[in-house]
Amino acid sequence: MDTSLSRGGPGLSRRTALSGALALGTGLLGAGLTACAGRGAGSTDGQAELGWIQPKTGRLASAYAPTFIGARLALQEINAAGGLLGTAIAVHEEDDEGSPATQATVAQRLLSARPDFVVGPTGSSQAVASVTALARGNAIQSAWGGADLLGDGTRFPGHYQLVFNTSRQGRAAAKFLFESRGLRRIGLLTENSEFGKSMQESFTRTLREDYRTELAGVQVFEPNAPDMTPYLNQLARAGVEGLGMFSGQPQAAVLSLRAMVNGGFAPVIVAHDLNYIDAYNEIPVELLRNFYGTAYRSLTYPRGGAPSGPAVEYAAKIRAEAGQLAFSAANSPYYDFLKLLATVVEQERTTDPERLRAAFDRVRGYPGVRAPISFTETDHCGIGDDAIAIATLLSARDEASAGGIFRELAS
Repeated sequence: MDTSLSRGGPGLSRRTALSGALALGTGLLGAGLTACAGRGAGSTDGQAELGWIQPKTGRLASAYAPTFIGARLALQEINAAGGLLGTAIAVHEEDDEGSPATQATVAQRLLSARPDFVVGPTGSSQAVASVTALARGNAIQSAWGGADLLGDGTRFPGHYQLVFNTSRQGRAAAKFLFESRGLRRIGLLTENSEFGKSMQESFTRTLREDYRTELAGVQVFEPNAPDMTPYLNQLARAGVEGLGMFSGQPQAAVLSLRAMVNGGFAPVIVAHDLNYIDAYNEIPVELLRNFYGTAYRSLTYPRGGAPSGPAVEYAAKIRAEAGQLAFSAANSPYYDFLKLLATVVEQERTTDPERLRAAFDRVRGYPGVRAPISFTETDHCGIGDDAIAIATLLSARDEASAGGIFRELAS
């Protein structure tokens, strides 16, 4: 597949969409929209079916809800264009409770329903468990997880990773601290999860192989840790000046910053995400000025400048639905996945996953709204190093950020 792919493509009938717990607000959900309970027969009736794995219950239900806004937007737009090959997409919903432990059961139900495509789950540990369990089927899946192995096309030929993975993130973060900031005593704070382990490997490997530097300190915490003070105290004692701080838990970042304030520890911070600006109101701005994170380059702007390109229109649509949760919603891979899927289906004139996988593996330079997307048969991480930038946290409060979706590039 060449680089001339457009973002447009076919869609699904307005009579098919999501209901019940998929709603995060009413803007995308119209009257008469229903979800499919599962046909158990793939596309034999000509109607493609989309499996949808989202926590509707459990402690992560509200936190992960914004990550599916882009998917609903894509379905609405595909809908308005007339359907996948003129036919509606049926949606098969599954509640994974936001837990890796439920993925085998969820996968078994999906394998029985035999959807052609699957979006979700969100979270690296959840994604690895899900993709592993669903590998026995034929569906094309895209989950939101940054672990490197999720982009391994040899191990998981049916999964496509439309996010920058931990190798790329770790490399960008380590390079920023060592090269851009000139720091040498670099530490790491990460959670004990699939994502955290993968980030630790990438961050450590980059410093060791590219800069012949070892970490000054490493602290690994449980995702539900109630207090980050012991971990931050250890890093402070180690003389850490620059800190890679990687966790998918909003509370962990808040607790970490609070511990830094209480301990008088103020390193330069690079996180994997710049999502939680509204949770940091209690944190002194002096500390937040040194808080940076990885970002999609198309969702950044230069100092003194403004956002530009197709992402501006995309951001406006996301912001209208997500409000204060817009950053998380805009960074989700599901919008790009479904729009790319619709384009590939139109070009190949089929919804058969077996045939579509070969076409996905030929995608080169598809213009996703967050980044160009390319795959090969063995590399299913569609986001390249050039698409990653380091941006500032505090720019989320600037007018140019469009409600925090865009961030100012680190100078």
